[in-house]
Amino acid sequence: MRFPLLLLTLLWSYTSLFAQELVPFNDMLTMLDKGEIAKTKLALEQYDFSSLSKEDQASYLLNEGIIEYKENDFVVAYKTLLKVKNLKNFARKMVIYNANDYMIDIANAVFEYSTAAPSLIEENCNIAEELNDPKLKIDCIFNSFYSELVGEDYQLALKYNYQMQRIAEENDLQKELLDIENNMGTIHYFQGRNDSALFYFERNLKRSRKTKDTLSIAQRVNNMAMLKTAIGEYPAALDNINEAEELARSQSDHQLLLTILRNKADILTYNQKFEAATDFYYQHLDMNDTLSASQNAQQLNELQTKYETAEKELLNAELEAENSKSESRIYMLLFLLTMALGTAGYFLLNFYKTKKIMVARKLAQEQKELKLMRDQELASIDAMIAGQEKERLKIASDLHDDLGSSLTAIRVSIENVKERTLDNDSRSILENAHHILNDTYLKVRTLSHTQNSRVLSEDGWISSLKDLAHKINKSGDLDVEVIHSGLKGSLSNSTELYLFRIIQELINNIMKHAHATEASINITGYDNILDIMVEDNGKGFDPNKVLKNGMGLDNIKKRVNDMNGTFTVDSNIEKGGCTISIEIPLV
Repeated sequence: MRFPLLLLTLLWSYTSLFAQELVPFNDMLTMLDKGEIAKTKLALEQYDFSSLSKEDQASYLLNEGIIEYKENDFVVAYKTLLKVKNLKNFARKMVIYNANDYMIDIANAVFEYSTAAPSLIEENCNIAEELNDPKLKIDCIFNSFYSELVGEDYQLALKYNYQMQRIAEENDLQKELLDIENNMGTIHYFQGRNDSALFYFERNLKRSRKTKDTLSIAQRVNNMAMLKTAIGEYPAALDNINEAEELARSQSDHQLLLTILRNKADILTYNQKFEAATDFYYQHLDMNDTLSASQNAQQLNELQTKYETAEKELLNAELEAENSKSESRIYMLLFLLTMALGTAGYFLLNFYKTKKIMVARKLAQEQKELKLMRDQELASIDAMIAGQEKERLKIASDLHDDLGSSLTAIRVSIENVKERTLDNDSRSILENAHHILNDTYLKVRTLSHTQNSRVLSEDGWISSLKDLAHKINKSGDLDVEVIHSGLKGSLSNSTELYLFRIIQELINNIMKHAHATEASINITGYDNILDIMVEDNGKGFDPNKVLKNGMGLDNIKKRVNDMNGTFTVDSNIEKGGCTISIEIPLV
């Protein structure tokens, strides 16, 4: 994920036919973002480096390093960007941040520099905090997320996504949220947790369609097709991949279309349409050969241009000094050899990364569809919750309305009898009965109020959940995080109580049986839908055993169904962890 460096307007003017006005360094960054490398080179040549201030020298070197990076001269670019770091006491924070950003990319591509990536990421995170820029914070965390994703530490990668999600939601960064949500679905897909992947992909595709960004929609429809293939829904997968192909062709995005054609061939095979599958395999191979030939031709043209330029310079040098001819030719050949080796190394590295991702996808596709999991724990507690709430209210009503009224009537009757003329013994007996009756009435009244007390705080169920999480966190056994966004207005008391009880029981299950150290409660409101996701990093469980031995999650699922909602469970003993997704309509 890379954000535009600086979006400034480029102004060109000439002071004379022979002198060009200096272009600001920030404008050069914009030119480089647009791919105007040659134009940026000419603008940079107008400066005399030795006469610049230290701050401007850092900006000059930043542009020079980015040019070298975009020309695939990674080693030279890294050394140039190190010079920017040597001027960090004089340079602006964003100049250092951008230098680090490109050095991180180089460190991920060149083995010799790979160990430098973590310290560069940490420094950029500190700069993002100092500038208090939410986009830079997300960009910084993304680098850590990408490293863990490549290293296949999916649990840590997911944790970084939650951090990015929280920052994006707090600052209403919708575009970033869209990408982050897609990443979360992809992580679950790689883990083989297809229910969770489907939850994120469906929601992400729905939101992506609202942006009307054709390529973005095509990418997400392709993802959905691959997920549907993994869970065995081959006809639906074919519908998805057909739509993705149509969208990619409409935008003439050859790289995306190349991937879609291969995926479509696989999906047609699963649908037993072997003749059509063969046709699309050949289309994929033809397009791959065409793109490879085009890229090779472009690289050869670039090398040829550089060679021809060097030849012209060499001829001029021969006219000036014939003795330097042989040395210049050798230098040129060495230069071309270095360029060729650097280019070959870059493409080999990209090939390795692509192959690794494809292997991961293939493994994910081969996994069987995960069945819905049901938790057996705390069955008796769960089964009684709804009835307990109604019973408490009924008892309170009976105590107050029936028994309370009867006791009041008896007390009035005794007080009437006391007014009559009685002997001392009879009056003493009535006084004692009246005293006992008052005590009984007070106890009934207190019990009625106790039974009718509120479970939730006056600030609502979210506040109660935060209080619950705070109490659990203080114990030190489990770290519970409550994340919420998009919630508008308040729910009915019965709905809030139901939701609180459901989440409370899920957290109780985690504490008692999951052996987890972390759990998250993610609550999001979308239009007329409330999404709740409860996740933990515990040991997971076997759905087959849960179905045979317990009914804990059955009761929660039934309660969700009573609210016209949907309830899904995703867990696995081998991979560990559990994700429970609940979707409730708010109309």
